[in-house]
Amino acid sequence: MDDSGEVVNGILAKILRGDRNDSIRAIGESLAILSVAIGVGLAIVGLSGGSPIAALQTLAYGAFGTSLNLSGTIVKTVPLLLTGLSVAFAFRAGLFNIGGEGQLYAGAIGAAWVGSMDLGVSPWIHLPLTLLVAAVLGACWGGIAGWVKARRGVHEVINTIMLNYIAIYAVDYLVRGPLSAGSHTTRSRDVVPDAHLPVLWETPPIGVSVGVFLALGLCLACYWILFRTSFGIDLRTVGQNADAAETVGISSGRVFIIAMLVSGAITGIAGFIEITGVHHTLYAQFSPGYGFDGIAVALLGRSHPVAVVPAALLFGALRTADRWLQLSAGVPKDIVIIIQAIAILAVGLQSARASRR
Repeated sequence: MDDSGEVVNGILAKILRGDRNDSIRAIGESLAILSVAIGVGLAIVGLSGGSPIAALQTLAYGAFGTSLNLSGTIVKTVPLLLTGLSVAFAFRAGLFNIGGEGQLYAGAIGAAWVGSMDLGVSPWIHLPLTLLVAAVLGACWGGIAGWVKARRGVHEVINTIMLNYIAIYAVDYLVRGPLSAGSHTTRSRDVVPDAHLPVLWETPPIGVSVGVFLALGLCLACYWILFRTSFGIDLRTVGQNADAAETVGISSGRVFIIAMLVSGAITGIAGFIEITGVHHTLYAQFSPGYGFDGIAVALLGRSHPVAVVPAALLFGALRTADRWLQLSAGVPKDIVIIIQAIAILAVGLQSARASRR
């Protein structure tokens, strides 16, 4: 007991000592890794006979060069930011939530279901109700994995992988059945205008909704929970050493369940934004893999709720600009995947180096 108490005291001291500069350090590390990854990617372009400068200019133009490209980057960044934030929050509790795709689909089901109903109520009621249902379904999908982990000791990776497939195939069934817009369609009924997220600006065919502010607000909320509340200290203590935390009265099971509930709710809200702010309908495979890319965003953002913002922006920019590379610069768009892989490899090497200290 004494040894465990000393371990926990050491963990708490480390956590509290690191809080002061944690945000600045995490953002600095993320930006440094991004710079290295882009630099190496451009070097590969040069060694392959292409022009690194032209490739960089094309990347910048493809992501930010026009109002349409900028809108596309922001629209793609929002779900990446929320799925990355979701993974980061769970990871702080020592959980590897790779179920973001399933939780995204669960939230989208809730948004499409409630959003397509003609409730005859004010948008001020309909839209928050749609958000609530999407968040609850996402939370339930994450909470199942957290509960099984806490009560049965089954690893969350196994749980979340299985739950991913269930949610994805559930959408496949629902858009052909109960939520279908018609017998010959494979999409849900349209979300009614009262449940549309307000648009900040529109560059047809893309509109940027207020979902971007909702996503940034959730980042700030998670930062406050993790670094400014006693529960945040408990959560990070469990993430450092769950067994030692148990000996001083911190219930790791409770932390696991709450962390996965919050993580799932965040990703469910990402599904809500996609359905009510982007597509306005639900269809099979509506996500190009945002839930899985969120893992890379969280790793690149050092599992910090603020540092995931630049990480998500990079991935959103690369997703928007990749087609421009091949069309304008003659560079295979696979270079985008290479840049992402280099960034993740750099994170892994940095983590391995830190663990040896």
